[in-house]
Amino acid sequence: MRVVLDTNVYISAAILGRVCEEIIQTCRFSDLEVFISKDIINEIKNKLSHKFLWQDDQINVFLESIMEFCEIVQVDEKISHIKDDPDDDKILECAVSADCDYIISGDKHLLKLRSYKTIRILNPADFLLMLRDESS
Repeated sequence: MRVVLDTNVYISAAILGRVCEEIIQTCRFSDLEVFISKDIINEIKNKLSHKFLWQDDQINVFLESIMEFCEIVQVDEKISHIKDDPDDDKILECAVSADCDYIISGDKHLLKLRSYKTIRILNPADFLLMLRDESS
């Protein structure tokens, strides 16, 4: 299964833990293929630095930990689909470029789509439920 995690999943895992941290741990220790783009990495850095005031060394440790299970994908095409928040298009671009099955996000603009092309868009809790159902 090929997935892209939205920036908000990584940030929630780092700050709050709970469901998003469980997703990160599942990705780390399963056969899920997780993809990330340079734009997503930069957004994670910026949010942790400016919004949550993390120091560079903390950010680097966090990014190194997620890069243990993520593959950087080169974005093939620019997408302009989400009119209400064009910044969210980077998630679609990554998922399309990596030929993903799922986008996992807590973002209302992405979740409202429910899917994009053949890519299903799920919130973190629903994704975990789906994984548990498949493994039982």
